[in-house]
Amino acid sequence: MLRATFLRSLPLFALAFACRESSSPPPSVPAAPQAQAPAPARPEADVKWGVIEGRVRLTGTPPPPTSSPTSGTVVSVCGEQTEDRSLVVGSEGALAYTVVSLKSASALPAPAQPPAEPVLDQKKCIYEPPVLAARAGGQLTLRNSDPLVHNVRASSSTKRSFFNVAMPLEGMSTRKPLPEEPGVVPIRCDIHPWMRAVVRTFDHPYFATTSPDGRFRLEVPEGAHTLVFWHERLPQAEKTVNVRAGERVQVEQDWAVTDLQQ
Repeated sequence: MLRATFLRSLPLFALAFACRESSSPPPSVPAAPQAQAPAPARPEADVKWGVIEGRVRLTGTPPPPTSSPTSGTVVSVCGEQTEDRSLVVGSEGALAYTVVSLKSASALPAPAQPPAEPVLDQKKCIYEPPVLAARAGGQLTLRNSDPLVHNVRASSSTKRSFFNVAMPLEGMSTRKPLPEEPGVVPIRCDIHPWMRAVVRTFDHPYFATTSPDGRFRLEVPEGAHTLVFWHERLPQAEKTVNVRAGERVQVEQDWAVTDLQQ
């Protein structure tokens, strides 16, 4: 009798033992080593600054600006003719609206004074200014100072439209985002086809546009920097300079009239 009871109990003991075996936790897997955090950026207080400034000129006799007739409905506001402003040359060959920037500057510390938000105005049926520099992915303020209906269409060289906004009221303004990818953004008015402008965008804040006297100024961290000179009708040029703390480095960029592209 006892032998029979013992034999009947054997399967139950085996089942209990198996359950205890299966409930045991699996062997631990060593944790993957954690990636080291990147070294913190140098605090702005430790950054020493210098200045790059200079002048851009076009040597030789520039061609006269071409003119486009306006339409009869806007003559009272815009005049009968508008001048092409893709090439604006002042006294002594001063070249306005050249974009000057640092090459590969996205890793540099932020400047103490970031560039102002760009504003594109519509005055007397032209875009003012005809060339802007801005941050890629930033905001562009559009303004209509004319008592006329305009539209502002921004597109890529492949005709991809970034935005197209009607501006029917004098004094109205709006803000539109620029493409995230750095590059060149042509701007047109479909209603008045002679109106054109261009925005050169960057993934960093180290850029400037030359003034009517061809001058520019950039405050930069000390070190070696490559300047890039961009004009929509001239071949791109580069110059490398070394800037020490508290120093002003003068840089001149000259293009010849024979370098002009249509």
